[in-house]
Amino acid sequence: MVALRKRSRILDRLLDDRGRVKRWPVRRAQQLIVLDHIAAQIEEGVTWNEVELGHMLDGLHAFNDPARIRRELVDLGILARKRDGSAYWKVAPAED
Repeated sequence: MVALRKRSRILDRLLDDRGRVKRWPVRRAQQLIVLDHIAAQIEEGVTWNEVELGHMLDGLHAFNDPARIRRELVDLGILARKRDGSAYWKVAPAED
């Protein structure tokens, strides 16, 4: 419960009135909360090219750096991509 309240407080500070991330946080723990928030809004079962993914991510943040978000999501295994970067998709969460 405490973790949910802390997450909520962090997102309240970092999201604008449209629910977009206003700025990239400095602290890694806050970055992970932001990335989780963004990942929750990405549809599974859809494949995007790099430009399409960038446009979709632009709607989720206001600091104009979709490449950073894309790289972070891929590095965390939330998104997967073809080796040449021509296609991206959301990875289904592992079942426990």
